[in-house]
Amino acid sequence: MNIRTLTLLLAALVAMPSHADWEKIKSAASQLGDAVGEAGKEAWQNVTDFSKATWASVSSWAASTYNQAGEWTEQSVAKSKAWLVVADQKLDEMTEPKTAEQARSALDTMADTALVRLFNERPSAKLLFDQAYGYAVFDSRKFALMLNTSQGAGVAVSRHDGARTYMKMFGAGMGAGLGGKFYQQVILFENRETFERFVSKGWEASSEVGAVAGQKRSALTAQYNGGMAIYQQDDKGLLLDASITGSKYWVDRDLTP
Repeated sequence: MNIRTLTLLLAALVAMPSHADWEKIKSAASQLGDAVGEAGKEAWQNVTDFSKATWASVSSWAASTYNQAGEWTEQSVAKSKAWLVVADQKLDEMTEPKTAEQARSALDTMADTALVRLFNERPSAKLLFDQAYGYAVFDSRKFALMLNTSQGAGVAVSRHDGARTYMKMFGAGMGAGLGGKFYQQVILFENRETFERFVSKGWEASSEVGAVAGQKRSALTAQYNGGMAIYQQDDKGLLLDASITGSKYWVDRDLTP
């Protein structure tokens, strides 16, 4: 019996005189509730399945694209904008992870979106990325377990062997400095020594370290500073004047074996 039929039956029964069979009314109401519930579940499942299918079809695009050496082209920007819409929707479902596996998956996805967003904003960063031994990406949103105020979480990736080290960051920009708004940081490492020191011993930013980025969108002037290139961005774009002084980075032992 479909929902329309049940609805009509319930309406007819309710309109009957007071001596109508109350058990029939209750039965019809119960069946209607069950039918609506099942229809709702089916509709939700269809949406969920579509989301999973959509994400599965595009999730590998980012890494396979940005790991190919070469300039970040207008075609890359155009395709990545559509990808970011899907990826950002997926990330909305991944905040407040309950398990280490969920947290790692969220941070991996976050890192992909941050790199793509950076290359769209600053194509010259892609050429610097091509030279990098490794990179690390941090985000102010809750994609890791047990984060405190002014903490961010991220992942450092070796481009040599793909090894991932999940990390935490403490910095003013993650909370008070930017009013707690969406904030990301991308760090590129020029060589193995700098990268491995960062992931094994952690790091604290000194006043001598600044964000490294070309001032013009088309400029190819970005360069490494002390073996690192640091970009900071929010949902409006790069934060060229944002300070990282005093920021601290360390391994997240809950996520990294």
